[in-house]
Amino acid sequence: MTRPHREIPSQRLALSVTSIAAEVKPPRSVLWTIGITLLGWLVLAYPALLLALLSYLFMAGAPANPATAGTVVAGLAGMVFVLCMVAAPLLTGLAVSRRRRSLWVGAVVTWVLTAVAVAYLIVNWIVPLA
Repeated sequence: MTRPHREIPSQRLALSVTSIAAEVKPPRSVLWTIGITLLGWLVLAYPALLLALLSYLFMAGAPANPATAGTVVAGLAGMVFVLCMVAAPLLTGLAVSRRRRSLWVGAVVTWVLTAVAVAYLIVNWIVPLA
């Protein structure tokens, strides 16, 4: 009896590729993504709001001391860091759930930028006020 066509290995691929099938782990539950994202947002809510407020104040300036190009750039950089604080937990949750390397790279990059922003807030704004 002949085999169906779908069971015949491809002649174009090397034998080692057709004979060894990489085991792909199934994606985890969506609850992992939701839980990690909500926990991350809960932890980063105060630093993100504080940095957003400081960035706005940098860009707006004061009546006696108007905003300069440097303060506007600092404000825009602060807003980029706020976006990283919002995206980092979501990318981490998706990386855990979907198990993709590209999501892990994005999560690590955004967490590094988030750590830089939180360190900036702690060193320059929170500790001097205490």
